[in-house]
Amino acid sequence: MYSTILHDLAKAHISDLHRQAETDALSLAARRARQAPAKKSTPFMPAHTTAELVRRVLTLLGARRPSQAP
Repeated sequence: MYSTILHDLAKAHISDLHRQAETDALSLAARRARQAPAKKSTPFMPAHTTAELVRRVLTLLGARRPSQAP
């Protein structure tokens, strides 16, 4: 009977250790997320948007040129 109780106590203790480790891992991840530097977003550049639109229009116009047959 003593070995059965000892085995159950050991399982309970290991379960507590696992639960504590999980809690520690979650709190560590949360702490790291709070301390991580925020990613700087690129500022809105109208010139970039305009250049992209012009490039796309020129690509479309270039694709619609009639081919020159020899």
